[in-house]
Amino acid sequence: MNIRPAMLADKDHVERLAQVLTPAAESKHRSADGLSLLLDSNEHRIWVADSDEAVVGWLHAYLAVRVGVAPFVEIAGLIVDEQYRGKGIGSKLVEAAIFWAKSIGVSVRVRSNSMRDATHKFYQAQGFKLLKQQHVFEFNL
Repeated sequence: MNIRPAMLADKDHVERLAQVLTPAAESKHRSADGLSLLLDSNEHRIWVADSDEAVVGWLHAYLAVRVGVAPFVEIAGLIVDEQYRGKGIGSKLVEAAIFWAKSIGVSVRVRSNSMRDATHKFYQAQGFKLLKQQHVFEFNL
């Protein structure tokens, strides 16, 4: 298993895996060139885990800069194909984000839906500590 920066050629594989995280109702709002925009950004990183045939996992992280808060790298998404889970792929992808954060001198954060107990256990096993809990509100246009 190889962990490497994503390329535009990975688009179909990345989007296929993203459907696990993004409900179908939301997927129609995705930008067709979203991956291209992210790959061209200095503040975003996407790594993929690839086997000989296909991308079997990915992690998207970005540099979060906000007023009144020290900058940090936030993991925006992590997914590993169900057939490949439990093989250390997710851990290796998280290591890539941590390495990037260390190289720029910031911490790493991740947000997770309160219903995803297995996800919480995964991140705790990676050394993450619960910082806070919050609610998310949305104003629909």
